[in-house]
Amino acid sequence: MIDSVVNFALDNLSRLLVSEVTLLSSVKDQIRSLNDELKFMNIFIKSSEGKREDPFVKEVVNQIRNVAYQAEDVVDTYVVNVNNQRSRNMLGKFFHSKDHVMMFHEVSDQINSIKRRIDEIYQNKSKYGIQQGDFESHNGNKEFAKDSLIAKRRNVEEEEVVGLVHDSDEVINHLARRGDSSRRVVCILGMGGLGKTTLARKIYNNKKIKSMFPCHVWGFVSNHYRAQELLLSLLKLLGLSSEEYKDLNDKEKMKRKVRECMSGKKYLVILDDIWNIQVWDELQEAFPDENNGSRILITTRIEDISHYTRAIFTYELPFLDESKSWELFCKKVFGKEKCPHELELPGKEMANACKGLPLAIIVLAGMVAKKERSPREWLKIKNNVSWYLVQEEEYRIVTNILKLSYDDLPQTLKPCFLYLGVYPEDYEINVRRLCQLWIAEGFIQKKEVGPSNSPEVEDIADMYLDKLVERSLVQVASRRTDGGVKTCRVHDLLRDLCISESRENKFMEVCTNLDAIKCNSRRMSLQYRGELRLTEDNQSSARSLLLFGENTYWENESEGWKQIKNGFKLARVLDMNQVRLCLSPRGLTTLIHLRFLKVTASSRTIGDEVLASICNLWNLETLYLWIKHSITLPNKIWKLKSLRHVYLNCDDIFRELTQIESIMQRMKMEEATKIFKGWSGGASMSKMKIGETKVENLQTLHNICLNARTASVLKKGMFPNLTKLTLRGEVTELPEAPEKEFLENSLQCLNKLRTLKLLGIAILPLDRNAYPTSLTKITISFGQLDARIIKTLGQLANLQILKLGGRGIYGDVDCVAGDFPQLRVLQCGADMVDGRWKVEKGAMPQIRYCNIPHIRD
Repeated sequence: MIDSVVNFALDNLSRLLVSEVTLLSSVKDQIRSLNDELKFMNIFIKSSEGKREDPFVKEVVNQIRNVAYQAEDVVDTYVVNVNNQRSRNMLGKFFHSKDHVMMFHEVSDQINSIKRRIDEIYQNKSKYGIQQGDFESHNGNKEFAKDSLIAKRRNVEEEEVVGLVHDSDEVINHLARRGDSSRRVVCILGMGGLGKTTLARKIYNNKKIKSMFPCHVWGFVSNHYRAQELLLSLLKLLGLSSEEYKDLNDKEKMKRKVRECMSGKKYLVILDDIWNIQVWDELQEAFPDENNGSRILITTRIEDISHYTRAIFTYELPFLDESKSWELFCKKVFGKEKCPHELELPGKEMANACKGLPLAIIVLAGMVAKKERSPREWLKIKNNVSWYLVQEEEYRIVTNILKLSYDDLPQTLKPCFLYLGVYPEDYEINVRRLCQLWIAEGFIQKKEVGPSNSPEVEDIADMYLDKLVERSLVQVASRRTDGGVKTCRVHDLLRDLCISESRENKFMEVCTNLDAIKCNSRRMSLQYRGELRLTEDNQSSARSLLLFGENTYWENESEGWKQIKNGFKLARVLDMNQVRLCLSPRGLTTLIHLRFLKVTASSRTIGDEVLASICNLWNLETLYLWIKHSITLPNKIWKLKSLRHVYLNCDDIFRELTQIESIMQRMKMEEATKIFKGWSGGASMSKMKIGETKVENLQTLHNICLNARTASVLKKGMFPNLTKLTLRGEVTELPEAPEKEFLENSLQCLNKLRTLKLLGIAILPLDRNAYPTSLTKITISFGQLDARIIKTLGQLANLQILKLGGRGIYGDVDCVAGDFPQLRVLQCGADMVDGRWKVEKGAMPQIRYCNIPHIRD
């Protein structure tokens, strides 16, 4: 993790030298020199990988991390101060000119102090003989520790088994599948501690399997795989005497010998705990394919391995449900005895606290079994499960097993995984927002040099999330209609791992009270109950502040806003979630390092002040502003060159609108549409000056009022790279809203648009040329549609998802061969279809999901 810390500091300094060249002109040489020093330190960091168990190396690495943080603080603070000086009027600059000179000398002194500290680190490194090759002797101890962990893990994992009958039957059926005589692979997939090895052992010892596969051997791989040791263990199981394999000291000879021993036999090989595809590449040739129905069963935490080995079946091992969790808990605590009635309630709550992870249940139950069997004692444990578990030596086995998955992550994924710890327990994480936070934090950056068609940072973030899912570190809570992950969760024990690793590296701190402000981590997650009041006034080094809790209102600066504007001047992320601002956000304009801002305004006035303030935040990439009023976007907001995503009046609006949709369906179309348009205002672009510099980086624009100005802005190509757009109808006194004409003149210019949402727009263009051919997803809500629009949308060559909701479709729908050539998902709201819907053969050839309730024909 420390590698990422120094890399972040280096990247930040390098970017600042380019992007803030004017602000840093006075100290440019000092910063460049500091940047060079950190590059050399980064080399040492990389060379120390695998040696950080040594206390001397660990201390040097920690000191380097602190220096990197300090360097980042000095430069970022200087940029803020210079910006404040430049924003003053002439008179203010005159009175503060002395301060400016002192500021220059102060930052020079600070940089020199950091460089002296770096020299001291180098001297101490030499003084204590900390060199790259001096710690090879520790590897033996490390390997011994790994082997010890493996042995303990086997004991714990296989000590108790409940259920697994359905699981084992499912896997055995695929191992025994007739009609396919080729050598095939079957896979058991799941996170650490779920019982993959236990299930594989149950299958291995099954009588049916033993009779079906006369030759069956077990190879324990692990992430510390050593080919010759594994092959030797297989040879022993195949019955070779020590005399026969004593001269086999070459890996290739061993593989040939294994192959020779298995030749002519129908075999089952279990390769337990594979971590990388190289293991399969290296071992598979040792197992002959003689078309006799032989099978290889692998267990892994990593989904890619299942794909790579071309497994004919992958069984994703589920978490235990509450019933099975309680059964396993009782079996460990009471054996064959029955649990006393008075202990059932606290006992079940303890078992449920493990969230279905068998390994955690076994360790917890083992600890409880040693305690007094009384309601008083069990209630004490139930109320402090985490504390009691940490005291247990066996609990280290659980954390170490889970940590193996973290240690195996590439450096690029480690900060992304640790960041999941900012969320509360059992929190359903919005993946889109999580990816935007990763980008704002600097975990994912687009390379300045590379092919023009290289993926966007958002696409890279999606790939990173998929990798964490594939490695069984993240659970999918829900999926989008296109199959991507919409929301996710992280198991409580993995969340604990994120928090402990983050705390050790000063990466992130989770706090529940006001002492949070005193923490020196780079990121702070404040998880409160009741109303939130930040009354401290300390300067924090945190770059991120995320608030999680109940709805709370800040009506006075002293309730929290004062602390944010004074204590988090270097913040890059400010996610205020359920906190509603009822006061002017004075000071927001000085948070110039902000890249991500999510804020709720209690009134139109406060919303306007938020928008006016952010026009100075030139680093801002993502804005979420929720306000239950229509607002007008200031022209200056479009001068923010880094701006990528703008969400306005979002989140709650769509949950609440779906609740009134059923009411609207019983009303006349004109009345229902008018109610929708006036219920929660969108954002107007009436102040935007057309013809000025284009907003090149903007990708998402959410909840914009469709009117003549919006149509003109879109038509002039002011947002050339827009990929997602949500438009809503605007209240008008005209007898017929001119929305159809607006859409005809504007949408076709958005040649990169992939997702389009139209809300409360009654009349849509029937000419297919009005819609960009790049569209892959269209959502139309809160309007009554002419059936002919379905025919028009059917001509869009790349449309994959179509969602329709609201007042319904009047008229008959006819889809002929060739319509909707790429459509995969068609979803209609209740009572949407009033007439006949006919689909001929050859229409919708790619359809995977179709939901048209109450269709007449």
